[in-house]
Amino acid sequence: MSTKIRNRTLATLILALFTAEFANAQALVGTRASGMAGAYVGVADDATAVYWNPAGIAATTIVSIVIDAGAQATVAGPLQRAAGQQDTTAVVALSATAIGVAYYRVGTYGTRPAEPVVSGASSREEVGRSVQGLTTSTLGVSLLQSFTEFVVVGVTPKAVWGSFDDSSTTRFDVDAGAMLVVNRLRVGVVGRNLTTPEFEDAAGLPPVELEREVRIGGAWGSGWSGISRFIVSFDSDVMSRPTPAGDRRDIAAGVETWWLDQRLGVRGGLRRSTIGEARGAVAAGISAGLKPGMLVEAHVVRGHADEHSWSVGARMSF
Repeated sequence: MSTKIRNRTLATLILALFTAEFANAQALVGTRASGMAGAYVGVADDATAVYWNPAGIAATTIVSIVIDAGAQATVAGPLQRAAGQQDTTAVVALSATAIGVAYYRVGTYGTRPAEPVVSGASSREEVGRSVQGLTTSTLGVSLLQSFTEFVVVGVTPKAVWGSFDDSSTTRFDVDAGAMLVVNRLRVGVVGRNLTTPEFEDAAGLPPVELEREVRIGGAWGSGWSGISRFIVSFDSDVMSRPTPAGDRRDIAAGVETWWLDQRLGVRGGLRRSTIGEARGAVAAGISAGLKPGMLVEAHVVRGHADEHSWSVGARMSF
C-alpha cells in the first residue's frame, strides 16, 4: 500500500470517529475512566473532569490534555441496529488551573412523554414511556470556586447538539459538581442534564428529553500530587436512567496502580445495575509513558451484550 493511500485511509478513519452518526450506545467518556468501569467521580483528576466532575479540575496538573476515540457495542431492540455492531465515541478535553474545556460525542438515551401508542391502549407496554437513542455532541466549559481548603464546586455550562438520523437540535444545559478532599480521601458528586434539555425529531414525534443524572463517588489515593501510585474508587448512580433494556442504576468499583517510575499504569473495574437485570461488566485498561507527562492509553470492557467497548487515546500533562 502506498504512503498516499495509507495517509488517506488514516485521515478517513479519524474523520469518521469524530463525525459518524450513531445513536445506540450508552458510552462512558474517557479511556482512563472507562478502564476503571466508570468509578471516576471521586478521581476526576485530568481534563475529562469537565464531564465526570468539574470540581475535580482543581486537582489536575497545571495543564492537562486528553484525546480519546473508541467504540461501544449497540443493543438489539426495536430502536437499535442489530446486536454486534459498534458505534464510535470521541473526546477532546483541556484543563488549565481553574478552567476546563471539553468536546465529547457519545450515544445516549432519552425518553418521550408517556402516552398510548394505540387508541384504547390498556397494557403497560402500550402506555409506558418510549426510550429513544440519539447522538449528543457536547461542548462544555467548566468554572471552579473553592469554598474552603477542603471543598471545591464546579459548574459546566454546555451546548448540546442532539441529532437523529434526519434532524438536529441545539440546546443549552448545565452540569455541576462538588469535591471534598481530606488528606488522601476524595468524595465527589455530579449532576448532569440539570435543565433536562429536549430535542426535536423531524419525523413529527414528541421531543426526546435527556433526564437528570446524579452520581456520587469516592476515591482513596496514595498521593494526589501528580500520578498517585495506587487508587481505589467507588461510584454509584443516585437516580435511575433509561435504556432500551430497562432502567438501570449502576454501582462501580475501580482500581489503578503505577509502576516503572510511573511509566506503566494498569487499571481495572467492575460495574452492574442495582435495579432490573444486573447487566454486569468487567473493565481493564493500560497506560504507557512515551516520556514524562505524555501517555498513550487503551481500555476494553466485556460483559453484558450492551457493555462491550474499547478505546485508545493520549493524555498529556505539564
